[in-house]
Amino acid sequence: MSSIGKILFIFWIVLLVNTVAAEDEKLVFSTWDTFEVDKCASIWLIKRYISPQAEIRFFKKGEPITEGIEFDTPSAKFRRYHNQSTFETLLEHYKLKEEKLIYLGQIIHDIEVNIWEKKIMAETPDLEKTVNAIISSPNKEYKEYIVEQCYQYFSKYESAKTPVPK
Repeated sequence: MSSIGKILFIFWIVLLVNTVAAEDEKLVFSTWDTFEVDKCASIWLIKRYISPQAEIRFFKKGEPITEGIEFDTPSAKFRRYHNQSTFETLLEHYKLKEEKLIYLGQIIHDIEVNIWEKKIMAETPDLEKTVNAIISSPNKEYKEYIVEQCYQYFSKYESAKTPVPK
């Protein structure tokens, strides 16, 4: 093998090792320790579709986020805007285009962005009521409880829905 061939071989090995190591890295997503429907749905989306091994870290409301990928805070890239929920910004960034996710995004949009208008989606009131009940439950002091209950709810909700016809 020529010296150029050896160099290329070593380069590809290093590249392969770095790729495998990067895939094994656990992503960290960070937010404040307050809950609402959009945040709960976004945590579910992260753990279900974006990075199942992701760690969600919570900071006290108002504290600067010092580690991880910030979401659902005023300075985060992934947050509510005048025309998108946090959930929708995550869908867009990670190029998630499954019909069920888009449909759920429309419901979250209806709750989070369409605040004062008449609700567009028929499921909006029930979903909002159910998630708010989880958030305000007697176990609300335990972030892990809220995250787990919301994860279970959105997973059941997703599996119960059929794709929306185009």
